Amino acid sequence: MKISFEYLREPKLQFGQYFEHEDTKTGLAEYGPFGLNLQGLHPAEVRLGFIGTSETISAARSWIEECSHLIESENIKVIRDMTKSEHSADLYRQEGEIDETYARVYKILNRDFPGFSPDSKFQSRFLINERWERFLLSRDIEQVLNIQDKEKRIWAVVALLNDNIRSLAETSPSPGIILLALPDPIVEQAHSVSLQGNFYLNLRRALKVAAMTHGVPIQLIQHSTLKGKKGFGRTTALQEKATRAWNFCTALYYKADGVPWRPTSLFRDTCYVGVDFYVARDARGRLNMRSCIAQAFDFLGQGLVLRGEPFEWDQEKYGRMPHMTTNAAQSVMQKTLNEYVNVSGRPPVRVVVHKSSSFWGKDHAEHNELEGFANGVAAVFPRCQTDFLTLRQTGLRLFREGKYPPLRGTYFRLDDEKHFIYTMGYVPYFETYPGSYVPEPWEITEHHGCSAPKDLCHEILALTKMNVNNCAFADGVPITLSFSHKIGEVMKHIPEGLEPARNYKFYM
Repeated sequence: MKISFEYLREPKLQFGQYFEHEDTKTGLAEYGPFGLNLQGLHPAEVRLGFIGTSETISAARSWIEECSHLIESENIKVIRDMTKSEHSADLYRQEGEIDETYARVYKILNRDFPGFSPDSKFQSRFLINERWERFLLSRDIEQVLNIQDKEKRIWAVVALLNDNIRSLAETSPSPGIILLALPDPIVEQAHSVSLQGNFYLNLRRALKVAAMTHGVPIQLIQHSTLKGKKGFGRTTALQEKATRAWNFCTALYYKADGVPWRPTSLFRDTCYVGVDFYVARDARGRLNMRSCIAQAFDFLGQGLVLRGEPFEWDQEKYGRMPHMTTNAAQSVMQKTLNEYVNVSGRPPVRVVVHKSSSFWGKDHAEHNELEGFANGVAAVFPRCQTDFLTLRQTGLRLFREGKYPPLRGTYFRLDDEKHFIYTMGYVPYFETYPGSYVPEPWEITEHHGCSAPKDLCHEILALTKMNVNNCAFADGVPITLSFSHKIGEVMKHIPEGLEPARNYKFYM
């Protein structure tokens, strides 16, 4: 077996004043969001509405006020300055003490949050007004939570909150984003319930569907999180305050139609598409399979959401992993690219499709996805280049000497046939591995197209830096796959006859 390695440099992002950097927090802290560069992409004001009890709304308002100021990071590392005299340091410093003259504090994984205000690099602020507040009464909460049937209880909670969302959405002028400051009893007693097999009714996702019908995105906040405590359903420790502020404010900035950053290594005329499947219930309560499309359709990384037609899938005949029919694949791809043309004004010169399942071909005549996708592309732009990829984590790992895993960006090949890319691992910029488990590389298990595997892996690396729902250095999963999966979880709750929202901000 022949194995070869190569390190792919970290893709950079672009921020205000077209400043380029590999780290999201550093770029935002130094030069602000990319939206400042172009008119219409930067909201100078973000109008916030609130729904909750008097206690939870008060806590949410306090959090918003806190986010408008500097929040120091607790994630620090002390590095001794070795350029100073070892002798003098030993002479004047007691054992165990840190002399600031000979040491510096390095906030290695998380910078101080600079504050979301007109005076910070964000150059934006949150607007709150008593007019945009709706209070939940204790007796109404008790009434819905006393419903014994959990499915009915969750829908009753959705109806209660939906009435208040509608009230705020119809207020003129209306808030641009509604914060649902949920009291702990609602979160704990109406979180989710299994309805049929693996089909779950989830409160958070059902509320996102309710909100998209009113055209206002929502942000859910648990009261326990506002109090700095680990909330219901959270298996990991609560993030420290500066990290929460970075993630919270970046997500709200995007939901207000701002662009926090844009990639520099993704081509402007390439359309990146993620395909996933989900199970939904129709009006008669039957379970059907549907496909959903997540598309990062322009060089700014703006997201588009499309839903395929329902279809039945026979697991006993075809296996567990669903596949579209030839006609369905052609239809959804053609619809996707027509929307691309509608937004960008021109067809793409290249289309990249990511799936976690294989692409069935001519051996499966009725489910020839390859032919369907190719025909859908050709119907919009016959000369368009295509790359159809199946990406999986297959369990193969590398181990290096020392205490750290392989570098993020490690690209390796086995016999020049199998191609792998590490999207998580040791990050030279941080001088550490910002994770808590042994990372696993992605393998291109299937590729139909002409692009070099190395170039495809570098694209995958860049697509892991596109998640604007948090302010992390990178995700382990490319946005095409994570985006489409997250959308499918929300789309399960969209009833028949309701057209899903096209914008990603309604699914975050």
